[in-house]
Amino acid sequence: MKSSDSKKNDSELIRICKMYYIENCTQEQIARTFGVSRSQVSRLLNEARKRGLVEIKIHEDKIDSTNLGNRIVELFGLRETVIADTGDRDRLESIAKAGASYLGKVIEDGMIVGISWGRTLAQVVEHMITSKKLSNTVFVPLLGGVGQHRYEYQVNALVEKIADAFHSNRYYLHAPAFFEDNESLRYMLSNESVRTIVDLWDRLDLAVVGIGEPISLSNAFRSVLPQNFVTKLVSQAAVGDIAARFFDQNGNACELKGYQDHVLGISLEQLRNTPRVIGIAGGEEKVKAICAAMKGRFINILITDIRTAREIVRVMEQ
Repeated sequence: MKSSDSKKNDSELIRICKMYYIENCTQEQIARTFGVSRSQVSRLLNEARKRGLVEIKIHEDKIDSTNLGNRIVELFGLRETVIADTGDRDRLESIAKAGASYLGKVIEDGMIVGISWGRTLAQVVEHMITSKKLSNTVFVPLLGGVGQHRYEYQVNALVEKIADAFHSNRYYLHAPAFFEDNESLRYMLSNESVRTIVDLWDRLDLAVVGIGEPISLSNAFRSVLPQNFVTKLVSQAAVGDIAARFFDQNGNACELKGYQDHVLGISLEQLRNTPRVIGIAGGEEKVKAICAAMKGRFINILITDIRTAREIVRVMEQ
């Protein structure tokens, strides 16, 4: 066979493959186009695979993520899961991009949306790109701020960033998350602008929250909470928090006498009563906290990565 004939045959073979695998033509349609029999088309498709002109690849990770997501929904009675395939990318970046994409789809005009704080959430709002212009949507902080200069704990900055992305309204909570005594907290709650935000926590359509790691690993809280509270939280085996509200591995709120009198933030019960609470978190060190948050029904939508999802299912089924 001449070289030119071989190239012509290869060209026809590739065209047949494109028609079948990409354009979804039937073998009968291809046979009529090339003036050959249907059985010849079948043989040519097999030849193309043998010669490496066509590769059939099954993306097992995508199937795995779907199965894992469905299993987590079954285990915890969630509304939905989004499992990010990390691939070669950084885990945090993968979760953040998945979270930003999901929020771009589910946040609608007229909603009241609560935002908490944390490293993952900060990355989510940084990746937030949307063409939506939601002039009747309102974003509100779910707790006060802390004295740290780290961006991820500046809840007003996170609210501003996501509200700007949606061209929406926003409220800023100009108050700390932690108070030295109840008198100071009550005085702050008497402020009309603060009271307006606190009242909105009972009217949320959607909340977007991070899930904190165990208190024993959290430098953020150990540096701002009184030592007696830290000691009590460790003794009660607090596995994590949402918006500075701590819970144990069974999803029970940690009962700390006096703690509620020191914290300005949404309660776990208010989160339970919010129609949609999206928890965005990942990492093996947070698996217990994520599981506990789902057990306690503090979140009903989970966005995480595939490795964390595998570990959640493994822990729950062992």
